[in-house]
Amino acid sequence: MFHNLWKNPAPSKVVAFAWKALLNRVPTKANLALRNVLGPEESTLCPMCNGAEESSIHLFLLCQLAYKVWYKLMWWLDSYFIIPPNLFVHWECWSGRVSNKSLLKGLRLIWLTTLWVLWKARNDKIFNGVNHEADEIVEEIKVLSWKWMLHRMNAPVCLFYEW
Repeated sequence: MFHNLWKNPAPSKVVAFAWKALLNRVPTKANLALRNVLGPEESTLCPMCNGAEESSIHLFLLCQLAYKVWYKLMWWLDSYFIIPPNLFVHWECWSGRVSNKSLLKGLRLIWLTTLWVLWKARNDKIFNGVNHEADEIVEEIKVLSWKWMLHRMNAPVCLFYEW
């Protein structure tokens, strides 16, 4: 599991972040409250939807915004499955049925990019009050994963529209 994660062409800080997310070690509001970093009067609700406690599973899979982003990415890639209950299973579902190694690396790169961009959107909401729409996040994921693919994979150069 983690072997495939660490061999990804994403920047090391993104891979390390995804590793922490898989282990539920990112500083979500639920984790901050557990460690007594949040005051008793501070909310642990997800800043993106205010619908549930912000945990790694909620923020990256179950939040309404995250769900829309994953759905739009699946539509873009013409690959559909039900969002699983945890990040480990999601990682496996996202790339488990692909036999082409280059395609597999690309899908895993998109998965890591998605976690990274969702986290950045969450932080932008908390610290800057900026609301991001799912379409905007998906476009950022497409562009960022394409750039990382061009710079870090030994793949033939492709134009953005081919990505």
